[in-house]
Amino acid sequence: MANEAGKPITRGRHFIVGTSEVSPYINIEYVGNKISHVYGFVHEIIVWMSEKHDFTFEYLEPPDGAFGALVNGSWNGLVRQVIYGEIDIVATAFSVTYPRSKSIDYTFPFSDDPMAILIPYPRLDSTISGIVRPFQYEVWIGIIFSLLILTIFLWLISRFESRVSREPLRGKTGLFDHFWFLFRVVANSNDVVAFTLATRLIVTAWCLTAVVFVNSYTSSLVSYLMAPKFVPVITTVQSLADSNEISLIVLRHTSVESTLFAATSGALAKIGAHLQSHPENQLKFLENIEDQVYYQGKAFPHEETSLIVRIHDDLKATKRCRLAIAKEPLFPDQHAFGLAKFSPLTKTFNNDVMWLKQLGLLDHWKASALPPPNRCSAPISQLRSTPNKKLTLDSLSSAFLLYGVGVIASISAFIVRALNVVYMSWESDHR
Repeated sequence: MANEAGKPITRGRHFIVGTSEVSPYINIEYVGNKISHVYGFVHEIIVWMSEKHDFTFEYLEPPDGAFGALVNGSWNGLVRQVIYGEIDIVATAFSVTYPRSKSIDYTFPFSDDPMAILIPYPRLDSTISGIVRPFQYEVWIGIIFSLLILTIFLWLISRFESRVSREPLRGKTGLFDHFWFLFRVVANSNDVVAFTLATRLIVTAWCLTAVVFVNSYTSSLVSYLMAPKFVPVITTVQSLADSNEISLIVLRHTSVESTLFAATSGALAKIGAHLQSHPENQLKFLENIEDQVYYQGKAFPHEETSLIVRIHDDLKATKRCRLAIAKEPLFPDQHAFGLAKFSPLTKTFNNDVMWLKQLGLLDHWKASALPPPNRCSAPISQLRSTPNKKLTLDSLSSAFLLYGVGVIASISAFIVRALNVVYMSWESDHR
């Protein structure tokens, strides 16, 4: 794009670029209070455009540190600066929102980066209930119900055939005896119960079913103990809205805060109402976010790529996985350059963004700015226990719990029996 003299409007100009640090989009280093060095994904784009269009630039941060929100009818932060001509371009992880678009111009988006949720790292599921975990509770109910129905059915058939054949029943033929036999089949029974031909066929089918139950249970139990499941504190936006353990913290005057406050229904409205009732969760600065999430049980929404960097840096500093990203993002998000309304630069920068996207340079620069994958940044669904893990005491805690219950029940029965014998002996002596 050129002016009336045919000279490109960008050539030889010096632009003030408004920015705010959001790694890996923009990283800022200081000497004292002055910016000494800037690098990152967005910086690469600005440098490329400055070389192409022959302009120079310098960075300027907003005095209030805000990206831009409408407060009491007036814009603050970077949006205010570009409206009043204090800066020429907004270049950072600058979210595209409808309210902002009514006051400033956006270029075509250079990044699609969902507003993900930083949460405490998932904990290993407890194995204390491991003995019942291989089957869902519906399966356990089905097994018990089948056992009871089959017991009654066998007992009725044996009685019916005895009357028809007019032969007395032999062996253990009570209702409990039938139940106990069927139960012991699952536990490798050695009981002998008298059955007729018809009942033997039914018992044979039950034995085959028991084989399936036992082998399925055993294999599932081994898999559960050897590959325990990681349980995240939240997985979806709705679970965050319903959670009593995790509350959201946000940076003030950002698109996240504005979106939550503007929501009128659904999970976002519920989260926004909770946020408004807890102003202490509206942060002025991003300080010690990782510690707040880990120690205080908070959830922090931010650009997904930025959270990946935070998790990497936290792992490097603490040598352990403390943070993770929830499965479902808070909402989709796009980033673009911000310009004054009806700026003549908009068309030029739009063409540049589209050209860089088609060349693949945007994806390349973004990928280059991200840290390499690590064990903490893996999706929760891909988390696995340590290969070749040996069973520990904790893994068998449910079995020892069941054993302890059995021992306590046995001792209690013994004590009751002993007291009964002593009482009967005392009563006999005093007659």
